[in-house]
Amino acid sequence: MAGFVFVISNPAFPNLLKIGKSDRDPCVYIKRELETDGVPEPFLVEYYAFVVDHHEIEKQVHDYLKNLKKNSNKGFFNCTVLEAINTIRKFA
Repeated sequence: MAGFVFVISNPAFPNLLKIGKSDRDPCVYIKRELETDGVPEPFLVEYYAFVVDHHEIEKQVHDYLKNLKKNSNKGFFNCTVLEAINTIRKFA
């Protein structure tokens, strides 16, 4: 199923990036679903790609970057934006 794989940052979480997937435009998705009262700063979309199988690409990216994962069950990574982008491009 086609969809988006994205990289977002938030100044409230320095040195962490969220790498995720969405069926919807990440700019809209983030505003509606991630920016809640529990998040003190707005997220910034650093990068997104429309890919053929966003579920599989996200899984491959998460597996590839697993040593940089902040929490095993969350999509936050301690990596640079360029590392995240290059990893997405590697699998997309």
